[in-house]
Amino acid sequence: MAKRGRPNNNGVKPGWVLLRIVMVLHAYDQARGRGEKRSAAISDAVSTVRSLAPEMPISETEVKRVLAEFRSEKYAETFIFRKRIAPGHEVDDWFDMLKWVAKESHGKWEVPAFSDDEARPKQLRTFRIDVGPPPSYPRHNSRI
Repeated sequence: MAKRGRPNNNGVKPGWVLLRIVMVLHAYDQARGRGEKRSAAISDAVSTVRSLAPEMPISETEVKRVLAEFRSEKYAETFIFRKRIAPGHEVDDWFDMLKWVAKESHGKWEVPAFSDDEARPKQLRTFRIDVGPPPSYPRHNSRI
């Protein structure tokens, strides 16, 4: 007879959970950066994840769990996610790097071939993950 209850996964989580964590932390940091209070930032993170990935399960409780795990005060450093737009001269470097990765992967990856320079993107959105001190969001009426 099988054991009762949930199966033991030994802490292994599916890959989409990592994507959800990244989306939640980035959306929460953006909302807090705009001056939202904690509860409004949590709601904003939920709505952002739901708009970007409607099939992904998310709730305010899950956002609070992610924040408790990755934005805890007991850690001196945490993951910081930054989005930016790479200008035109960096786009060439990105595509050169992608071509090198495709060559090293022996046909497992493909890089889009652009027929002319007009079809090649002029800008590229990049997403960077840094490790550093957690962001601080002081109250607007706090004493300095």
